[in-house]
Amino acid sequence: MISNYFQYLKALVRGDKKGAALISDVLSKTGIKEKEYISEEKCNYNLNGVKFCVTWDPNILGNMRSSEQCFILGKAQPMIERYISLNRELQVKKVFDMGILQAGSVVLYDQIFQLNKIVAIDLIKEPVEALTKYIEQRNKSNSIKPYYGINQADRTAMESILSTEFSEKDIDFIVDDASHLYAETREAFNISFPYLKAGGRYIIEDWGWAHWTGEPWQTTANPFGKSEAMSNLLIELFMLAASRPDFIEEIIINHNIIIVKKGSGQIPMQSFDIGNYYLLRGKTFNPWL
Repeated sequence: MISNYFQYLKALVRGDKKGAALISDVLSKTGIKEKEYISEEKCNYNLNGVKFCVTWDPNILGNMRSSEQCFILGKAQPMIERYISLNRELQVKKVFDMGILQAGSVVLYDQIFQLNKIVAIDLIKEPVEALTKYIEQRNKSNSIKPYYGINQADRTAMESILSTEFSEKDIDFIVDDASHLYAETREAFNISFPYLKAGGRYIIEDWGWAHWTGEPWQTTANPFGKSEAMSNLLIELFMLAASRPDFIEEIIINHNIIIVKKGSGQIPMQSFDIGNYYLLRGKTFNPWL
């Protein structure tokens, strides 16, 4: 089920309407469009009185939806702890989140950081009902702003949102948990990285799917198929950090997240592309993994 779900997202991202329609038909027949609300009994994490179901269970991620009593959060516990520790270091107040899914991450960041503003986007057009109610009940319409039906690689749409919501280019924390595809994630970085303030962190989650062990990642059942590995982008980020330490001050990685610390250099807004700023002895980098 979750494999079909990722394939559906991939088809949407790539503009394959026919492919998306075919997969959507499969999903509808297996119930993904009629997800049941997750029960409070499945909650296993509590933060400031807000309950979450922290899970990698594909049946929950693919077949259920968040409720007012329990938000589904597809993250590992160590990742959550890392974000809590980063808050003590950064005092995060403004966040841009790519990949709403069932809104667990939006609510998590709001609770961890006690934000002035979080703007979140997702490719899926249908609003998450539990998030809508969370915003209404807490009078947070000015501080939590979800945008649905947004492709992270759509520069026009992304620039419109970022320039409106973060005109001062002062985002503390950007998280990309969206397509997990190399080209789209790279373009999202090009678009949004200039809006991150110096010393801010840019997070790319689940970058290592092409290298994870076992089912389904090393088989033909991999939901990303033969897509270019996200590690191609990691290579480019390393090269940019070497060539322009004023752009990237530091990179920290583990098996599932990349954390980029932005330097103090002035980055151009409209035309930024990382490929124009790293040096490779006159060669051109082409993704090969």
